[in-house]
Amino acid sequence: MPEDKTTRSSAAKTHPEPWGAACAAMMEGNQHVVARWMRTLFALTQEITQFTQSRLQEDAAAWSALAACRSPGEAMECQRHFAAKASEQYYEEMTKLSQMMMQAAGEGFASLQHRPGANP
Repeated sequence: MPEDKTTRSSAAKTHPEPWGAACAAMMEGNQHVVARWMRTLFALTQEITQFTQSRLQEDAAAWSALAACRSPGEAMECQRHFAAKASEQYYEEMTKLSQMMMQAAGEGFASLQHRPGANP
């Protein structure tokens, strides 16, 4: 005998709990993921802001040192020192940002492994 609409809707009303629990778990998981992502973005933004501020101070100091040079050789040495230091700092910052992103990705992956209903 074919099932009619009233039978289906009454069945849905009597068994909403599995769907409700699944939806609640999914919403809670999404909230945790978004919160984790926002913390990661905030930490990255802080790191980039601090680095940029530091680099701007270093750049200003380098321009002052360059302005104080008395010979082309001295200016070249000042420029070389500035480029070497800046390169080292940029390399260190990129390494730090990469590590932060890898840590965030690892934490995100781990949280997916431990969420309710995840396959072990």
